[in-house]
Amino acid sequence: MAEDLNWAVGGEAGDGIDSTGKIFAQALSRAGRHVFTSKDFASRIRGGYTAYKIRTSVEDVQSVVDRLDILVALTQRTIDENLDELHDGSAVIYDGERSWEAEIPDEVEAVDVPLKSIAEDAGGAIMRNIVALGAACEITGFDVEYLDEALEKRFGGKGSKIVENNKEAARLGQEYVQEHYDLDHLGYNVETTDNDYVLLNGDEAIGMGAIAAGCRFYAGYPITPATNVMEYLTGRIEDYGGHVVQAEDELSAINMALGGARAGARSMTATSGPGIDLMTETFGLIATSETPLVIVDVMRSGPSTGMPTKQEQGDLNMTLYGGHGEIPRFVVAPTTIAECFWKTVEAFNYAEKYQTPVYVVSDLALAVTEQTFEPDVFDMDDVEIDRGKLVDDDEVDEWLDAQGRFRAHAVTDDGISPRAKPGTVDGAHMSTGLEHDELGRRTEEEDERVQQVDKRYRKVETAQNEEDWDYREFGDEDADNLVISWGSNEGALIEALDYLEDDGVDVRVISVPYIFPRPDLSDEIEAAEETIVVECNATGQFADVIEHDALTRVKRINKYTGVRFKADELAEQIVDQLSEEVPAQ
Repeated sequence: MAEDLNWAVGGEAGDGIDSTGKIFAQALSRAGRHVFTSKDFASRIRGGYTAYKIRTSVEDVQSVVDRLDILVALTQRTIDENLDELHDGSAVIYDGERSWEAEIPDEVEAVDVPLKSIAEDAGGAIMRNIVALGAACEITGFDVEYLDEALEKRFGGKGSKIVENNKEAARLGQEYVQEHYDLDHLGYNVETTDNDYVLLNGDEAIGMGAIAAGCRFYAGYPITPATNVMEYLTGRIEDYGGHVVQAEDELSAINMALGGARAGARSMTATSGPGIDLMTETFGLIATSETPLVIVDVMRSGPSTGMPTKQEQGDLNMTLYGGHGEIPRFVVAPTTIAECFWKTVEAFNYAEKYQTPVYVVSDLALAVTEQTFEPDVFDMDDVEIDRGKLVDDDEVDEWLDAQGRFRAHAVTDDGISPRAKPGTVDGAHMSTGLEHDELGRRTEEEDERVQQVDKRYRKVETAQNEEDWDYREFGDEDADNLVISWGSNEGALIEALDYLEDDGVDVRVISVPYIFPRPDLSDEIEAAEETIVVECNATGQFADVIEHDALTRVKRINKYTGVRFKADELAEQIVDQLSEEVPAQ
């Protein structure tokens, strides 16, 4: 039996698939097992195929694989969609009393459980998915008591009666399988440990990072897959003196966030590609007024509405180059869920230190995936706050002109001007989206225009020299084959290394979390015989950036099906690419 267990539940949107998966993921985490989840859901409120997959092991897991051991199928389509991943020894839990007759391969164990009837006996048909979880516990040898805490967390707010009914439903599901099936030959026996893990997704990690970084104002408008950032902050940021506003649209959201930042609070907004489009005009105002602001872009499939519940990394060019005129900005792209926390902290420091808008670019695969971590991965003692050239009443004097006026846009060697919050004595000033002089007054004087443009870009040059724009590295550092990626592809690549090693293929993997400014990979590419760039888009946007920097062509692995990379799939594609010729210049 494989060391890791792969479980999934599938049905129609509105069938409670997401909450069922989260309950089981939390139970496995409480049992001291590592968890990595994957979701497939339709862009509609009701109907359309939806699935929630969990890969779990006592060892760390960082990607999904093409194998399913236990499948809870609420519809025939669930079985059909997962046929390729079922194997000899898999078990499919289904309800034979429903109106459909399940078509299950002969080599797969069919476990017919009257989910609805048992749920009704426990107090209500709505608990049929919990009955299925109890059945899965029996098949896998996982103690059903581990579900209790997860059920209390999920339903505790609805009263003790609801919690107890759900616990009863789980136990009845377990008992039914125990009484009607002998499945010991499948060999499942889920090991538990005493380890304590944190389970969270990328959106939650961004929200947690924002609070840790001192964010005290958030304005946003709900949009898939960024909404969970706002949901996480709501009810939590208030405990730290902060505030969340749900705006009427994305235009209002970024302008409110800009106002919060101008008032001196660390501020943030989060959206997805369509929202970034709408925010672009204000993005220019943020940069010209030199206001520190963090903007989170959780990418999804486009263009237009596209496939809003599917994976893609298609917004890179927009975050790098989007806007009217030339706009200095930073672009940071977390490579793991844990990095969603730490890169958000860094983003707030960059925003204030360099008084520049900072994009935190995530994607759907990071946003909706739950993963387990050791608690010390998010050690708050390691969080450092750098508010840059924020001057107080005692420091403001050195930045006044001959008439005692504060030079909020003073031309400096490093391009960074002083910043005074409202209420600072002698720090009163204005900023405008029009070109301005050191005092913030509008101007069209040629020399002052050139000075201010150069000054704003000099901040980026200063950051390029002062900060450590490094990358994460895995595999064989002396390998002839180099694979470069960004964003959420890191986990699949790390696990792909095991497959490649089995095939005798040595690979050096570089995962880049900083898009602009970014590390110069020219030497690494020159040292490699083959270079491949992996990303989830059609045109190879990051590969274009790499080729621009290194002045050489690279090979590309692009996936834009709406589904994230899997480790075994990625290993196979890397081997195939290594046998291909490099594209012509």
